[in-house]
Amino acid sequence: MLKPFYLIPVFCLLQLSSYSQYDPGATMMLAQNNMLYNNTIQSFVNQNIINDLAYSNTPKAGGTRRSKATAPADAATFLISPGSSTSVKVKQSIINRLKSRNPTAGKNLENALNQYDPFNAYLRLLTSLGLDVHHNYADAFTAYILGMWRIANGMSGNPTLTQINAVRSQVRSNVRVAGWSNQQKQEAVEYMIYDLIFANEPYESSRKARDKKQMALDADMVYQRFLKQHKMDLRNMRLTDKGLI
Repeated sequence: MLKPFYLIPVFCLLQLSSYSQYDPGATMMLAQNNMLYNNTIQSFVNQNIINDLAYSNTPKAGGTRRSKATAPADAATFLISPGSSTSVKVKQSIINRLKSRNPTAGKNLENALNQYDPFNAYLRLLTSLGLDVHHNYADAFTAYILGMWRIANGMSGNPTLTQINAVRSQVRSNVRVAGWSNQQKQEAVEYMIYDLIFANEPYESSRKARDKKQMALDADMVYQRFLKQHKMDLRNMRLTDKGLI
């Protein structure tokens, strides 16, 4: 889904291996300690987005299959009017969490994020792929799930526009955020994008360095985390012109 290479200076400043940078106890998965982020991911599970995207065509225990079709939600419910104060809050919460564990690493991360501004770089990149992730929750989750799928499966290319649109349609049919405030949607989106950044950058570093061993480790970390935390088998999903099946 993504091929940027922006954060290598960040990783050098943190003086951590790619593995430790993506380890939940080390840096970026600090976002998972945020109540909203946890509730966001859990809402996908509760609303069957995990089953519908990952397992709808996969045999279940007893040989049964699950397939659920739902009408798309009102497109307006996904729209976000982002506020700068919320963006500052999300970024600072990530930095503060790391500072509480490792003040030096937290300060280095703060300096690097402020200097290189990877968040807005990713927004621009995703916009070029037809995904307005800062203004549309469905677009953001589409980018998130496709980006993580790409990493977990060791892919190098980006999905086609047809594939992206198909997954976006799946997301719109399964995710319900009508009861969420504008701020809740924005916070959830920004935690997802930061999560994607800190998963994608080590992976891209390994891929571009042709370090197949580290690339496999980076991919395995994403795969294992989604399998363990969300019961989502990203390697049991195929990306087609009809979406993820």
